[in-house]
Amino acid sequence: MSQEDRDARLGLTGLTSEQRRQRIAEMEHDLARKYAVAKATLDAARASRRKLPDA
Repeated sequence: MSQEDRDARLGLTGLTSEQRRQRIAEMEHDLARKYAVAKATLDAARASRRKLPDA
């Protein structure tokens, strides 16, 4: 995939270098947030499976 194709997929075409940096930072922030939510969900599911039944 060419750089132009990647830029088009990411919505980076036609942006100034500053706008491009800002857009990339926004995408990285969004990805980090989604990762944190997914990790917390997975950790909670794992923790609930580890609980021992009440005796």
